[in-house]
Amino acid sequence: MSIPRRTLLIGALIATQASAASTVDQDDLRQAFIEHYATAVAEPNAVSSAIHQTLSTYPLYPYLEYQVLRSSLSSQSEARVNDFLERNADTPLYGRLLFAWARQTGAKGEWDSFDRAWQKIQRPSTDLKCLNGRHQLEQGNLSVAWEQARTLWTVGHSQPDSCDPLFNTWLESDNFSTSDALKRYQAALIKGREGLATYIKRFIRDQATLAEAERALALYQTPRLLLDEPARLKDDMPGAQALLEMSVRRLARQDLTAAIQLWVRDRDRLGLSTENQAELTRYLGVWYSKRFPNAQGRALLAQLDPQYQSADLVGWRARLALSDRNWSEARQLIERLPAEEQQSDRWRYWTAISQQGQGDSARETLQALAAERSFYGFMAAQILGVDYALNNRPASLDMTRLETLAATPAFARMRELLALERYSDARSEWNLAIADMSETDIHHAAHLVSSWGWHHQGIRGAISSEQWNDMQLRFPNPYPELYSRHAGTRDIDPIWALAVTRQESAFWMGAKSRVGARGLMQLMPATARATARRNGISLSTLDDLGKPDLNIQLGTAYLGEMFQQFNGNQAHATAAYNAGPHRVSRWLDARGELPLDIWIETIPFDETRSYVQNVLSFKVIYARMANTPVALFSDREFATLALNQQN
Repeated sequence: MSIPRRTLLIGALIATQASAASTVDQDDLRQAFIEHYATAVAEPNAVSSAIHQTLSTYPLYPYLEYQVLRSSLSSQSEARVNDFLERNADTPLYGRLLFAWARQTGAKGEWDSFDRAWQKIQRPSTDLKCLNGRHQLEQGNLSVAWEQARTLWTVGHSQPDSCDPLFNTWLESDNFSTSDALKRYQAALIKGREGLATYIKRFIRDQATLAEAERALALYQTPRLLLDEPARLKDDMPGAQALLEMSVRRLARQDLTAAIQLWVRDRDRLGLSTENQAELTRYLGVWYSKRFPNAQGRALLAQLDPQYQSADLVGWRARLALSDRNWSEARQLIERLPAEEQQSDRWRYWTAISQQGQGDSARETLQALAAERSFYGFMAAQILGVDYALNNRPASLDMTRLETLAATPAFARMRELLALERYSDARSEWNLAIADMSETDIHHAAHLVSSWGWHHQGIRGAISSEQWNDMQLRFPNPYPELYSRHAGTRDIDPIWALAVTRQESAFWMGAKSRVGARGLMQLMPATARATARRNGISLSTLDDLGKPDLNIQLGTAYLGEMFQQFNGNQAHATAAYNAGPHRVSRWLDARGELPLDIWIETIPFDETRSYVQNVLSFKVIYARMANTPVALFSDREFATLALNQQN
């Protein structure tokens, strides 16, 4: 891939900046920071004034100073804390120290200091709200304290221990009532916290309220009771609407059809507004649709949303019609979608396919769609045999603006944090730095950090500045040789593997998902180990998955296995990479006869459906950027699209 001129210009800028200061000095300061930061964590008083002076010019000096204060906060004065806060108000460290100081002074009952800190906090945490309630109580502001206590206590989950002194006092006061206890009891059951509900029951002291609690517990434990005995809930009973929703949701786990029948029967009977019905109607309907119900089940979906008010549910009903190749019904359902939805690329494509299926010409619709850079636009382009529309708009960068940004303390700190692999801190700096920036400055900042190798943040910056057509920024390729070498070894398209990476991690350094997937190609530990074992690849520790070379080697090996397992079908293999081969095999067993585009459209996992569409689209984008031949689908895959099977 050729290197755009603007990238070379940014590189020249950085090289110029680096030559302005001694690299050796910067490396020495960085190493000194690492050593003394560790000291600040363990033994803050050992960080001498000489060390402070030596590192005072280093971009990350505020982090050392913060850690010294944080590690010895109990012995610090308010004046010294405020001095740091005033000097570092434009850094993420301001909020961290302010919150820590407020927690400490509140816990120690130093209410004057706490109140001064509280006044500076815009979005207090739950524990700070509890401390403020205690402060109000100490000040004799009972009405404020009781309101805070009630708000914090009447929830369906446990609260921090710092709330206990406020709660204990309120629970003994005349302000607390049995109805408060019932509200929390019901809230706990609705959240599935039966143990918490059992604890709360001790605060219910009259028989009438206790009976309401028992009613809620019975519906929680046996939700089908309400289906058989509607009188268990009436619209004048406390929390009846919330208890209906709880019962329906719990029954849905046991019998989804019965849950829908219960919801259809009782949502109006118990007075839920259309707005309050919408979310649960959508949830039940989409879940049921993904089971691909028979004709009787389709009729139940119609009862669930007779006025076509849930766009998501109408969309899934249209998908079911597509899976039946019932073009007339699919077209009618698409026309029931909100106007904005109908004009989306997705539904314009399926309108065209339905038109063609009914014998009408779809060429005009497909021609308009082929001008779009999207999965559906790319399908339309391949159907028509025209070039894929990249709609690239190269950035026009102002070098003076770039120089100004690079010289700011925030971006100097970001660059050093990246060098130290402190990615979370770097992202915090970015988020604060761009908070008040113009879109033009954010766009320039995104190019700047991308030129440092922080491509993930460059992509996020493109989104923040709405630079959808800046393809160079949105679709970097930092490791072309690794993809070429490792994908070539597995006999798969390296651009496909690159597209998988762009979707998986967006090249985030140190990426780790909430479920444990690691590295550029987001490999789960068990998958990585098994793939390494099958392919004779050395994997010493899971930390090695953070190394680009090894991660791409293992990721392409696994992707190659999926490609072989699913007979060279990239759509199926891509889905398997995301959702697991066992699920894809199950979906193929159930609906593998569907045209490929309908099969993709009806993947029951929303994440996997979007994943497949994105990866295949990204493959086209990367290939077009590199001026290499590309097809969204292979000839064999293309032949199985719905439009081609109609001919």
